[in-house]
Amino acid sequence: MAPDTHETDPYAQYNFEVEVDGEPVAGFAEVGGITMELETVPYREGGVNDHVHQLPGQFAHANLVLRRGLTKNTTFWEWIQTVMSGTLTRKNIVVTVKDGFQGKSQWGWEFAGAYPTKWSGPDLVSTDRGMAIESIELAYERFSTLSGMPD
Repeated sequence: MAPDTHETDPYAQYNFEVEVDGEPVAGFAEVGGITMELETVPYREGGVNDHVHQLPGQFAHANLVLRRGLTKNTTFWEWIQTVMSGTLTRKNIVVTVKDGFQGKSQWGWEFAGAYPTKWSGPDLVSTDRGMAIESIELAYERFSTLSGMPD
């Protein structure tokens, strides 16, 4: 008989596994903020009175928001404490989509140069499964998809 998935993988019930600098640290039910937007710069050309040119500017993106998570690891907490003490430490984050009962897929996103900007704790409920995280918000420099495609 195969071992119970919840015993071998504490994040099995969560849809997304999060790694910090290559180490799996938490599972989350929701991930938000995966957006990119090209800012435009208006340019008024002399003698052209019927429109304003819109020139491409820089790409901007929202913060990564991880919601309803569970961890048995203190990585996030220690990282937040370091940033709060005045030392901005950037790390690489990988968010991988869980593949149902098969475990971790190769589909997901990598966020380079991330650091925490907000942490929200849960309502306190007694559990031996680990520490719950209501949400954590991370600023980052850029993101890319991992190799592979969702099934």
